[in-house]
Amino acid sequence: MKQDYDIIIIGGGLLGCATAYQLAKRHAGNILLLDGNEIASQASARAACLLTRARIKPALMELVQETYDCIEEIESLLDESLELQMCGSITIASSEASLKGLEALEEAACRFGIPNERIGKERVKELLPWIEEEAVDVALYMPTDAFIDSALLCSGYAKAARKLGVTLRSNCKVKEILVEDAEVKGVRLATGEAVTAPVVVNAAGSWANLLMRPLKVGLPFTPVRSHFWITSIDATRFPANHPFTIIPDARAFTRSDVGGLIIGLRESQCQAFDLSTLTEKLEDFDFNKAAKWTVLDECAPLLKKYLKDIDDLPIAHYMSGPSCYVPDAKFIIGPVARYKGLHTVTGCCGGGVAAGGGMGRLAAELILGETPFVNPELFSPERFGEVDPFSAEFQQRCADARSNKKGG
Repeated sequence: MKQDYDIIIIGGGLLGCATAYQLAKRHAGNILLLDGNEIASQASARAACLLTRARIKPALMELVQETYDCIEEIESLLDESLELQMCGSITIASSEASLKGLEALEEAACRFGIPNERIGKERVKELLPWIEEEAVDVALYMPTDAFIDSALLCSGYAKAARKLGVTLRSNCKVKEILVEDAEVKGVRLATGEAVTAPVVVNAAGSWANLLMRPLKVGLPFTPVRSHFWITSIDATRFPANHPFTIIPDARAFTRSDVGGLIIGLRESQCQAFDLSTLTEKLEDFDFNKAAKWTVLDECAPLLKKYLKDIDDLPIAHYMSGPSCYVPDAKFIIGPVARYKGLHTVTGCCGGGVAAGGGMGRLAAELILGETPFVNPELFSPERFGEVDPFSAEFQQRCADARSNKKGG
């Protein structure tokens, strides 16, 4: 391996690959991306993959739009499809609180020029054959929303980055980030080999704080369990590419999946994980899968009014994984003040697939000193001051951010 680079990116998940692509587009020099596993094999392969365009929080719509732009660019660059599924979305309100949220979403969509319309019960039933339409008070339909296979998208960023000159190394674990006199010098691999660079980007996802701990830096996030269930196939009831749904009153989302229905549910008390217990591969980590039926028992009654036979619906698969949550449910992007040349892009808060292209762009702009296309202070790693992400108290704050999340 070449020993000297301009930029080293740690993490071959979606955020690391998106950042590599955005840097390569900007001719940022010799770039090396390292991952301890295969590219796109960990959390990026466990996401629900909803690309919801309209967002209420500042700057998020711009970040998501950048992802849509990246998909178009990458397909053109590689001359291959990333299989974006333009199915549309339906946000459902059945209470005064959820109606206020829907109205705010509607206003944001109109302001940003995102097509949207309110539809009646009959149209809802036509688009969603499985739903109990009488439970729907108000429905907002956004026909240009889409979903995508997150591993395929991650691989697309990686292939595009490689084509633009980035060196990718999988199964190449970083043991430590090297610093000297408060400046980044590169990384040391698990093999003992040192690779130098004046800029290191920590995009290691759930493992990011393990690399920061020896540097006495705490990034303000912790891994929180996200999960969903997939029903058995019933292609008539769950037709391919019907709109995905966001149902805040049920703390739920749904999405089509080759004749089945993906059901995402958020329990009232989400589970955080102690960073120090993480395994090198997520397939070896215990996400407390034994509790999946307990969670389903807690959440199903809320969804039952929309999906009347959920108690008896055959479940074919269960998927769980870590989603890196931040107390304010906003991303972490930018320079780490303590060390010159150290940057991070992490804290996906369940939105990394949708916003990853924009997160990578902002990270690249900050690394290169370009004018950022959104306000970087919203996502500053320093905005909470010093934190201890290994403390149970802080981990609970992060879990609460997911427990209190509204919408998809």
